[in-house]
Amino acid sequence: MPERNDPRAIALAYLDAVGRKDYQAFEGLLAPDVTFKGPAATLSGAPDVAAAYRRLGAMLLHNDLQKAFVDGKDVCLIYDFVTDTSVGAVPTMEWLTIEDGRVSAIRILTDHIRWPTALQELGRRAQKTS
Repeated sequence: MPERNDPRAIALAYLDAVGRKDYQAFEGLLAPDVTFKGPAATLSGAPDVAAAYRRLGAMLLHNDLQKAFVDGKDVCLIYDFVTDTSVGAVPTMEWLTIEDGRVSAIRILTDHIRWPTALQELGRRAQKTS
């Protein structure tokens, strides 16, 4: 567990847990009432956010961190969300707010062409297994 008062360490542990598909550790880093705003969804609550990340895990190979910026309780992570889809890496930026040692808000921006294509491919895969 990262140092509770170190927003950067918490943010990096969060990104690492997602990349390793350790969703138990990931959910443990989320505040119970975490909010999520992204290109495809707006969610609230740790269970719903963790479930969405689990679904995305079906196409995630790993995350390649490019840069992390910290401003008080806010952390900006810039990374490549590397998928096993035809689009490969999706440039991604997350603005995380860390409060009381946990992620309380997640705002995501992704490549506006690659991300929808990756989600379409993930949706086709899900239909084949249904």
